[in-house]
Amino acid sequence: MRIVLSKMSFQYADQPWLFENVSATMSPGERVAVIGPNGAGKSTLLKLILGSLEPSAGHIRRDFEPVRCVMDPEANGESWGQAMWTELTRALVSDPALLVLDEPTRHLDLSHRRQLAEWLRRKPGLAVICVSHDLDFLDAVATQTWHVAPGEFRSVDATPSAYLRQCEQERAAYQRRYGQQQQQIARLEADIRETKEHARSVERGTIDSGQRRYAKKVAKKALSREKRLEHWQRSGEVLQAPRDAHLLRHTWNHVRCGTGPVLRVEGGSFGYASPILENVFLEAHAGERIALVGDNGTGKSSLLEAVLGRFPGWQAGRWRMVESPGYVRQVFGAGDTGACWEYFRERSALADGLGRAWLQSYGFQERHLAQSVQSLSHGEQVKLQIAALAAAGWPVLALDEPEHHLDWPSLESVSQGLAGYPGTLLVISHQPRFLAQLGLTTVWRIMGRAVESEPWGEQKL
Repeated sequence: MRIVLSKMSFQYADQPWLFENVSATMSPGERVAVIGPNGAGKSTLLKLILGSLEPSAGHIRRDFEPVRCVMDPEANGESWGQAMWTELTRALVSDPALLVLDEPTRHLDLSHRRQLAEWLRRKPGLAVICVSHDLDFLDAVATQTWHVAPGEFRSVDATPSAYLRQCEQERAAYQRRYGQQQQQIARLEADIRETKEHARSVERGTIDSGQRRYAKKVAKKALSREKRLEHWQRSGEVLQAPRDAHLLRHTWNHVRCGTGPVLRVEGGSFGYASPILENVFLEAHAGERIALVGDNGTGKSSLLEAVLGRFPGWQAGRWRMVESPGYVRQVFGAGDTGACWEYFRERSALADGLGRAWLQSYGFQERHLAQSVQSLSHGEQVKLQIAALAAAGWPVLALDEPEHHLDWPSLESVSQGLAGYPGTLLVISHQPRFLAQLGLTTVWRIMGRAVESEPWGEQKL
């Protein structure tokens, strides 16, 4: 049994090639991590492998049987994490030959992520193809990595982190070669300028015919060297300038920061037919950075909605939200048919020029701005909403697992940007790597039906 991609190419109608001449193989027992930026075609690759799409050119050989696929489940009366765990359990006990997973850890808490990784490693002969942005999980599982990027596909026998370290070393080596080549070009250009100026100086400063003939020969020699340099630069042998990663480089003076408490809960309880949490006492102050942690189904998202005044069930006790919050829900849909730029502009407190630079820092290029919000990938939609909320100047940002759907460069840029955010930050996340980058001060830990507030410590997750 094998999967073989043989010079496979694919494109949607009237679109550029998404994949071109892709070749790769996998055999029983191999576990492939599929990584890459948002919108590069990872989910499309899964559809091609599963047979719900066919290649535009080339071939795919699919020999595995039976095949199980786990994508976003429907949460019918459960939390999203519980629903995902139920689907994963059903898939594994069905004893598939090939298990295809699309973001399996998206809703899982840390303990379930570790348990899933252990299951996948220990199941003999199981072939796994997993799309995920959770590098810690993939490193614990994968035996090889397929990197999907615009116009590029690479297959390597390494974990994603090892592959990314290799890419970083390649980038660093390229930057060194580019810098050395630019220095060489600068020396040649300076030498040509000096030779030309010397010839002109000699010709202007003498009437001696011999000296003037000599000056013309020198000028002709400089012109010849200049043409050789121009030919070299047009030949394709000159390296292109490396592209910088998109990092947030903006100030936060548009944020309306207050002082003192921004929210307070005194003896709070909430739930539906019965309490989810009860007798809750919490307080958050301006500038505080709080992580809400706990296992799946303990009520983290419900607590966040309750303190924001958005919980749809009943509440008792005193709940006071002093400042207005910007809120990114766990399951996000922009719900907007307009263009990306208009969506951002309607919500931003920034001038247009700075707003465009702000979006660019989140990885949005000029071509994205005219696209409709609905045409963006899920990850791009999440980035768009976070970028818009951050640019709106909310004094409180509440983010429910913002890492959902985000590729690792986007998650890095978001975490770096939020690390400088001066307002109050409330974050639910199951990714210790992401939480550790946010400069958190406090943990609200849900245990049973109670909430404990304690100082931040990554080792406590």
